[in-house]
Amino acid sequence: MSLKFPVHQKDVTKSVKPEHMVPWVPKASWDGWFAIAILPPANEIKWCKAHLFHRACRPGWHPLIAVEGMDEKSEMLITWGSADRVQVFRQEVNADGIKASTSPLRVELDERFELKGSPPRYDMIFKLPEEGAEIAFDLEAGWPIWWSHWGRLLSYVGQHSSVRVSPSAGRAERNLVGLGVVEHVYGASLPFQFTRYTPVHYHWDVLRFDGGNPLDSAAGLSVGIRGKTVLRLKAAARLPGLPQKAVSGLEIKYLDISSTKGPDGRSVMLPVRWEGSMSGSWGNLSYEARSTTPPALVIPSGGMLGFEFEGELTSPVEESARVYGTGFTEYGDLSGKLKEFIARSTQTGVDQS
Repeated sequence: MSLKFPVHQKDVTKSVKPEHMVPWVPKASWDGWFAIAILPPANEIKWCKAHLFHRACRPGWHPLIAVEGMDEKSEMLITWGSADRVQVFRQEVNADGIKASTSPLRVELDERFELKGSPPRYDMIFKLPEEGAEIAFDLEAGWPIWWSHWGRLLSYVGQHSSVRVSPSAGRAERNLVGLGVVEHVYGASLPFQFTRYTPVHYHWDVLRFDGGNPLDSAAGLSVGIRGKTVLRLKAAARLPGLPQKAVSGLEIKYLDISSTKGPDGRSVMLPVRWEGSMSGSWGNLSYEARSTTPPALVIPSGGMLGFEFEGELTSPVEESARVYGTGFTEYGDLSGKLKEFIARSTQTGVDQS
């Protein structure tokens, strides 16, 4: 039985102001800016993500966001995935020269990064000229989700948006239209490498629903131990035909897995097919997802990939409705043993190809 994290609607959906998007360093010990695009199934490119991470903590300390693979150096990441390949451009950068203002909203790092706009409109550009890669996001925010709101200890806000994204690495793709997420996160660090002593795994799904309002979407985060969800941490959704809602979190069950070698040579579990569910006073969303892209292996014993899903909305007062669409997932396995636990629970073994 998984535990439900207490959800308070006004905390989860609190509006985002320009001061929430500018750097918190030196009050916090690190900052990160993220942009995601999830595209309709007809597109060759299924998803895009980019981030700028500014590490400003003391030597030997480790930022809480190390669980997502950002730890020992400031960096920029540009990545996207299609059905047969994933592009990953990642490089250490000197982020000490970040400049920012709230009126007008602007965050800049040399020629590499720019965030500007007036909410709800944001433009974000990430450039790695050494890699010949860049990506631009034109976002119009629709609704927010605060994953955490604990000041400089850890604050993490995402805004679900409509997006036009233009990734470029040799060949440019222009103005791909889909669901976007623009995020800012900042927080504290610890004086030891805590990821070594945290035997958990986590799974974050973002769903883009087809056939309705372009902002119809959902996102949920689950934390598990030994292959089973134990904490349905937090989730929010704007479901087809319903206003935005806070929900009780995400529960995940892996149905089919594979594996590959990670950058460090260790085996990494790949989700192939899984079930997810989120619930609230309005009813329940359950879905089955199937991966559609290779993974970007940029997270400790995990990665990022795209998926398609089909599911059902059930309500105590209305007829159930079928839903479908595309999505983006991030998953990490700090225990390093997730695939073994899943293989035992499904009794299907693990494809080692």
